[in-house]
Amino acid sequence: MVIAGIFGPKLSGKTTLARSLSFQYWRQCRMRTLALDPNSHEHHLWGKHVFVTADETHFWQCVWQTRQCLIVVDEAAATIRRERELVPAFTRIRHNHHKVIVIGHSGADLLPVMRQQLDQIYLFRQPKQSAEIWAETFCEDGLLQATSLQQYEFIKCDMFQKPQKMRLQL
Repeated sequence: MVIAGIFGPKLSGKTTLARSLSFQYWRQCRMRTLALDPNSHEHHLWGKHVFVTADETHFWQCVWQTRQCLIVVDEAAATIRRERELVPAFTRIRHNHHKVIVIGHSGADLLPVMRQQLDQIYLFRQPKQSAEIWAETFCEDGLLQATSLQQYEFIKCDMFQKPQKMRLQL
């Protein structure tokens, strides 16, 4: 995974999954995490290996000044806002040897050029229109199953691979 997306409704487990992935990268590769989290009052839940901020300007400065970190951008509708200025975070970020996780509610939170850069997707329950966006982006009709997932269930799909249905371990 270089760029991944985690999408689903509130209380489905998106941020919990991102925290778990962050911890796995720390444990396996000693890769620190930089997290943009508008709900950063819960920064203690991320762990000591994570720098968490709600300050977007400071966050993006840190991202471009560092190398080999896991970059987590939570609440894509509020933080990315489909802004063209953030397209390089999807198209050029790998040059800093970062790995990226974007968290949002819907594929519509991202511009098409941003969605097309994702290597991996984790879909919690999705409305039909959003599931169709992901099925088209990944050329994988199996992602349409995301419309019937239960709380804490998600589908993981790597580009050019078949989707796998999974359950978040709490």
